[in-house]
Amino acid sequence: MSPRTEKQFEKIRQDRKKAILDAAMVVCAEEGYHNASMSMIAKRAGVSKGLIYNYFESKEELVKYMMIDLVDEVMHDMHLDVLEDMTRDDFIYFIEKGFELVLEDTQKWKLYMTVAMQPEVMALVMDKMIEKMQPYMIMCAKYFAKKGHEDPMVMMRYFSAVMDGVQFHIMMDKNNFPVEEVKKMIIKQFA
Repeated sequence: MSPRTEKQFEKIRQDRKKAILDAAMVVCAEEGYHNASMSMIAKRAGVSKGLIYNYFESKEELVKYMMIDLVDEVMHDMHLDVLEDMTRDDFIYFIEKGFELVLEDTQKWKLYMTVAMQPEVMALVMDKMIEKMQPYMIMCAKYFAKKGHEDPMVMMRYFSAVMDGVQFHIMMDKNNFPVEEVKKMIIKQFA
C-alpha cells in the first residue's frame, strides 16, 4: 500500500470538517446552541473532541462557520456570487432555485432554521450574514427599481419575507404544499 497523496489527505480533512459541521447543525438544533457542547458534537461526528479544535478554535467559531458556510453555499448555488445585474430570467431562476433547494434537502433546511432562530446564534452571525447578503439585497432592489416600484428596498424585503414563509411551509408540510401553484403565483407577482 503506497502512502497517501496530499490530495487524499485534503479529501480526508474536508470530509472530517463536513462531518463536524453536519454534527454541529444536528446537535445545535436538538440541544440548542447554549446546551450544545464540543463533546456532544464530537461524539455525533465520530471524531475526538481534540480533533474538532484542529479545525475550529471554539464552539462560537464553529457555529459562525457553519451558518456562514451555508449562506455561501446558497449564494453559489443560485449563482448570486457571479451575477452583476438581475434580468427577469435570472429572477425567475432565483425563485425556482429557492424552491428547489428546500425540496432537495428539506431536513437540512429544517435544521438550519432551527439553529438560525436561536437568538444566541443570530447574535454571533448577524453582522456577517448582512454583509454576505448585501449584494443580493442590492441586486433585488435594483431589479424592483427597474420594474418601477416606488420603494425597491421595501419590495425586496417583502419578496424575501414571502420566499422565507413559503420555504418554511414547504419544510413543515412538503407532501401537501402546492409547490407549483405557489411558485407560479410568486413569479406572476414579483417577476
